[in-house]
Amino acid sequence: MAQYGLVEWHDGDKAEVDIVFVHGLWGGRESTWTKDGVIWPKDLLSEDIPNSRILSYGYDSGVVRSDTAEVTQGNLEDDARRLCSFLDDERKRTNTTGRPIIVVGHSLGGLVLAQVICSGDGAAEGDSSNSIAQKIKGMLFLGTPFYGSGIAGWGEVVRRIYSLVQKTDQTTLKNLKLDSEELRDLRSGFPDVICERNQASAEVAVFFFFEKKTTYKVLVVGERDASCPGVGEILPIYANHLDICKFDNVEDDGYKQVRAKIMQVIKGTRVTKANKVRGGPNKLPSTDTDQ
Repeated sequence: MAQYGLVEWHDGDKAEVDIVFVHGLWGGRESTWTKDGVIWPKDLLSEDIPNSRILSYGYDSGVVRSDTAEVTQGNLEDDARRLCSFLDDERKRTNTTGRPIIVVGHSLGGLVLAQVICSGDGAAEGDSSNSIAQKIKGMLFLGTPFYGSGIAGWGEVVRRIYSLVQKTDQTTLKNLKLDSEELRDLRSGFPDVICERNQASAEVAVFFFFEKKTTYKVLVVGERDASCPGVGEILPIYANHLDICKFDNVEDDGYKQVRAKIMQVIKGTRVTKANKVRGGPNKLPSTDTDQ
């Protein structure tokens, strides 16, 4: 049975941040983050960052249809909207709507998260997309194909991913249309929104991780492809595309990198809150509240 919607993996007694994981193409809300039976957000990160609530979002990430194989911004918008609706409902139910959010996306799941930011920027106040987007304070992208100049094309990379994961005839993707005008708008719109927010008082820390190893001799999403120029920090992880999101112990270098950036965002939100509440950075706020 498909696992869609939100699942909660951890909820600390003094949780001060929501950390949300979104899988990529043909992934799963559990399998994407699992290595040798270890679901690292649930089994490792919860121990290292106990004052958090950790959730994973599952959605229909397949792009193959019987007569075509097309991913358009409309689909990304739908997935982003559903994610925001689920998450906003949960935060309202638990009276935690004021809590900052950190999101982690693998592969095309990162595009869903980029769409959350773009959709939220244009949504009305009170809309779930706006409510969630405005509380996102950190974004970590693991092997997400944003693309810069000189790239073969979205369709080519998704064909690579599809052939690696599904081991099937690539002709089934002959109608893939990922170089659509809508997706080009997303690739340009996302960095614009991040720059605008970082110039105002709604800063978002962005980290792009790219793979250094090939997957079956193919470098699926390399450094040039995995980021938006001029936005965020770009970092390597010595893994392939399928394993860049999988860790089985706290000594894994990739896990250490991702954990460090999540903790960096949390520290930054504490300082920002202290400045707003107390008018200065000298004392961090108490974490005794869920808000």
